Amino acid sequence: MKIFHSHIAVFGLVLAALFLSPAFAQPSQEELRAVVEQYVEKRDFSGTVLIARQGEVILEEAYGEADLEWGVKNTVDARYRIGSLSKPFLATLVMKLVEQGAVSLDGTLGLYLPELYADTDAARVTVAQLLSHTSGLKDVPNNFNDPWYHTTARLTFEPAQFASEWIKPELIEEPGSKWRYNNAGFILLGLIVEAATGQSHAANLKEHLFAPANMRYSGVYSEDSVLPRLAQGYARGPDGSLIQPLKVDASVFFSAAGIYSNAHDIFRFDSALYNPSFLSADARALMHTKKTGFPYGFGWGVEEWPLGNDRTLSVAHHTGSIPGYQSFYIRSEENRDAVIVLNNTNNGSAVIEMGRNLMIMLNNGGVPQVKRQLDEYLSPIAFSGGLEALEKAIDSFGEELSEYDTRERTLNRLGYKYLRQEKADDAVVIFKWAVQLYPESANLHDSLGEGYRAAGNTQASIESYERALALDPTAESARQALKELGGD
Repeated sequence: MKIFHSHIAVFGLVLAALFLSPAFAQPSQEELRAVVEQYVEKRDFSGTVLIARQGEVILEEAYGEADLEWGVKNTVDARYRIGSLSKPFLATLVMKLVEQGAVSLDGTLGLYLPELYADTDAARVTVAQLLSHTSGLKDVPNNFNDPWYHTTARLTFEPAQFASEWIKPELIEEPGSKWRYNNAGFILLGLIVEAATGQSHAANLKEHLFAPANMRYSGVYSEDSVLPRLAQGYARGPDGSLIQPLKVDASVFFSAAGIYSNAHDIFRFDSALYNPSFLSADARALMHTKKTGFPYGFGWGVEEWPLGNDRTLSVAHHTGSIPGYQSFYIRSEENRDAVIVLNNTNNGSAVIEMGRNLMIMLNNGGVPQVKRQLDEYLSPIAFSGGLEALEKAIDSFGEELSEYDTRERTLNRLGYKYLRQEKADDAVVIFKWAVQLYPESANLHDSLGEGYRAAGNTQASIESYERALALDPTAESARQALKELGGD
């Protein structure tokens, strides 16, 4: 089965068919604002959105609340922790140091961090491989549901101590051979920068990025920080209500996900990238060139997004997600476009979808169809009323179902959400509904088989896997499952 998730999503799957108007006309500020407000209304977006073209801000608006306890509204100058959106900033810092001769892309862990990696298998991993997520190093857990984040990640570490204890010199792949998202690699890049310059990661960012780009409201977050206008982060509980997010010590994120900023500072950074005195065009082009078959360069996802009529748009982008916060920054150099979305309710799907749709809207003139999320409607019902209430809610959908996102991948994700929560019966209900809507989807029948298997219904699981294999004889996961279950 395929669960359709990745920290760096492959946004090229989004087609121009999602837009109502095929003819191109640059949208007005009012049209852009209307789309954002649809996400506020239908998807509970809370945060700041900035849209710019040719160095000029078209739209900069804030929505929702920065502090629920005090009822303080978000404003356009609100700061947010941006999570892994820190990675393009660190990559840019590294490239500036490369241009200054302080760091080499071919330099190795053995060279820069000998006390940790000399005479180990990891010693030959290069800076370029760390930047492109091709180091082959074993990563720290990348799912916040992992028990590690509920225990170890609540402790405070010095960066070198953290690397010594949790970034072992073990290779799971040959360096340079495969793309695999790797937070550990960007933590090591921060240590390399410190070793090469003799300054802290925070001091390097301030000297080489924040000060030259006039980013006055950005920095590296610490547990001791007292930051004016910091939007407090929130998460959603199983019943859909806003709750306090998982507590993870800021030191664990360090250079991989530790920056805080606001939308206008990120726009200032975007503008600075066009200035050759800030970073050369050659260095920027190298960062925006994919290094493997996966669309990722040095610290940036890089793709061609379809716009319709045989047109595509070259984009560089990155998401950021830490407990309580979600961010998305997209840039396209064709018209010097930038879309920046910062959120303080960890609303990942809405943030990513909105950012992507706004950038495409800027470049094909269409108006995206904003759909409500089934998860946000059904999960509170399942939590409070149980399986029977979930089934009843699904059965009661009429014409209003058209207001919801019922794509195959969306239903599949929802089913797997329940599987991860060990609610196999709920997952089966979702997968059964999904195969009713998409009866020819081998992947959904495979997922239904996994749901039945988790629920202990072996015969139904075999039948679902057999159906998946009949629809797609190459479905290896179904074939393996049938072998394990004793099916034909």
